[in-house]
Amino acid sequence: MTLSRNTKESIKTALALTIAYAVGLSMGWDRPYWAGFAVAFISLSSFGQSFNKGALRMSGTVIAAIMALTVISLTAQQRWVFMVLVSLWCGLCAYMMAGKKHQYFWHVSGFVFVIICIDGGPYPDSAFSTAMLRLQQTALGIMAYSLVALLLWPNNSRRAMESTAADLINTQIKLFSSYLQLFRRQGDSEIPMLTYAEEMAKLNQFGVLLDAATTDAQEVHEVQGKWRNYQSAAGELTETMQRWHESFRELQDIDLETLLPGLDDFAVELGARFEAIKLLLEKQADTFNCSEVSLEIQPQAAQQISHFHRAALIVAQGHLLNMERLTRQLHASMHDIRSDEGSPEARTASTGQSRFIFIPDPERLLAAGRVMVMLWLAFLAVVYIGDFPGGFGFISTCGPIGMAIMSAPHIRISLTYMPAAFGIAFGGALYIFVMPHLHSFIGLGLMLFAATFFLCQRFSTPQQALGRALGLAMFISLISVSNQQSYNFLGVANTALMFVLMFLLLNIVSNLPYSPRPERTLLRLMKRYFRSVTFLLSQPQAGDGTHYDSWRDAYHLQEISTLPGKIATWASQANPKILGEATVQQLPALMSSLQALSFRQQELLEVRQLPQSPRLVAALAADMQVWREHALGALDLLSTDPSQSVRFRRFRLEEQLTLIENRVEEILNEAGSDMLEPEHRGNFYRLLGAYRGSSEALLDFAELGANVDWAPWYEERFA
Repeated sequence: MTLSRNTKESIKTALALTIAYAVGLSMGWDRPYWAGFAVAFISLSSFGQSFNKGALRMSGTVIAAIMALTVISLTAQQRWVFMVLVSLWCGLCAYMMAGKKHQYFWHVSGFVFVIICIDGGPYPDSAFSTAMLRLQQTALGIMAYSLVALLLWPNNSRRAMESTAADLINTQIKLFSSYLQLFRRQGDSEIPMLTYAEEMAKLNQFGVLLDAATTDAQEVHEVQGKWRNYQSAAGELTETMQRWHESFRELQDIDLETLLPGLDDFAVELGARFEAIKLLLEKQADTFNCSEVSLEIQPQAAQQISHFHRAALIVAQGHLLNMERLTRQLHASMHDIRSDEGSPEARTASTGQSRFIFIPDPERLLAAGRVMVMLWLAFLAVVYIGDFPGGFGFISTCGPIGMAIMSAPHIRISLTYMPAAFGIAFGGALYIFVMPHLHSFIGLGLMLFAATFFLCQRFSTPQQALGRALGLAMFISLISVSNQQSYNFLGVANTALMFVLMFLLLNIVSNLPYSPRPERTLLRLMKRYFRSVTFLLSQPQAGDGTHYDSWRDAYHLQEISTLPGKIATWASQANPKILGEATVQQLPALMSSLQALSFRQQELLEVRQLPQSPRLVAALAADMQVWREHALGALDLLSTDPSQSVRFRRFRLEEQLTLIENRVEEILNEAGSDMLEPEHRGNFYRLLGAYRGSSEALLDFAELGANVDWAPWYEERFA
């Protein structure tokens, strides 16, 4: 009989958990359920993923133990200072947990710190033994699962990683083909939007599996640097293709075949490179060599189009040439991975690192603040309310769950109600009706194995990860296995009541200081987004400035880079019953216009660093200032209220853009080609294209926003 992968993984988790309990109980160690928690939360679909998560859990536990013992030793008799330090460390961990790297490490560092502090703080003489016991049991759980995963149906991540890489290149081929058709004013504009979302998901999945494969696959570990080069180039190619796509609107009225006579050969070469990369991923023989390919603009034809069209064409050409470089790098990296001798092109991939500048993220600060407030409210409730359910254990419970939920505020808290209730009912039933009849570890082990297997099978899909985590946590917590086992129904009742109070506290804190409703959050984030765009657009020229000026520029650039993704995440939670089906269907296009505006602003900042023609800049200064005032007026309106896009046209931004276009034509035609120095020609057209693109993206948002029914966004409701 062939077992499914889910069944095998469930058996491995159940067996490892049973072994961890067996070892802990046989050694007479206290709190063996801590080892059970370690098994339950590091078990993933491959050995590499589980090992990496286990390493993060162990290292997080070590840091938490060190920090907890330090805090306890410094504040043994000062409970208010003690709580200040506890909340500050947990706030820091919550902030770091909401970032992109090592989220699980910071989560463990935070909640294990709370557990050790709360358990050892009132009794400092036992704090060290508590910390060592936590380390001991965590190491036991990790070792138990690692050995089982290594010996029983070992499953490394290499095949899944290479399969995902093949899916990613197939998606990129499909997206390139779709964009190329749109570039030539053919094809369906709806297909690329769906393909781009699929590409981003595959890119993220590839990164996760690559991390795992470098751990559990020796072949991947030996060439991990080359795989990292490939991953970096694939990510850059994804962004470049999206930027290329955003430039299509300005090219609708020109003859691309005449202006770019080499476009067909260029497209054929890039298509051949994609196919060659695909064959290499499939481990087929590679006989392909990248050919030199150029994409020159036909100078005579370029003289016949407007300067704004010429600027848009140069911007699109730059993106295509960047794609040529990246596909060459992708092929070289993959050829280097598959061959015995490395390719110089892959080895010389960019590895430069930029200077680190700390730029705070408001969403992460908000998450950290909410975690700190939640811990303080829990602490005050336990201290000032007699016989509070769970006692100080209530604070320890609020730590891990509060950090997990506050770091992902777009996930509705109500989604955790049913998994938690199921876990309490399931664990409570076993604790009350089954465990009192067990008289040896054989019976206990069979119950542990069967219950764990059932929960893993019941919540086996990725979408049920929350149910699996809460189910296992409730089960392990409620049965509270120990060598001196005792049974008390009040333990189950107190746990159930404690979770009711914790969810009440979570709902209260999640409303501070803003409403968590998706539509209100979308409005708030859009306002902040347009404030950052306003700031960046108000800086006409790049200057040396102070360190504070550089930091402020970097902050607003980070805002416009990250906010479209955050807004899109919240938009996916919008309720069509509240906002209307038509409005919810309009949101993806609205989010796309924000992303396009972000790309345009980033291009504007990049081009602003390049030298420009002083004479032309001086000649256009007055006209550009008028356009900038119109654009800033429109942006100021949107930063106050995004629903005011219906009043956008009163700023006549489109008319002013046309006036500037005519003015450029007039100046250059009167002054001749000498007005624009050869060394500044390309820079000027890139700058002009960036301004034109910003205007078009802004007009797109206004046009789409005018079709949205904004009234339900402002209605007060309790649901």
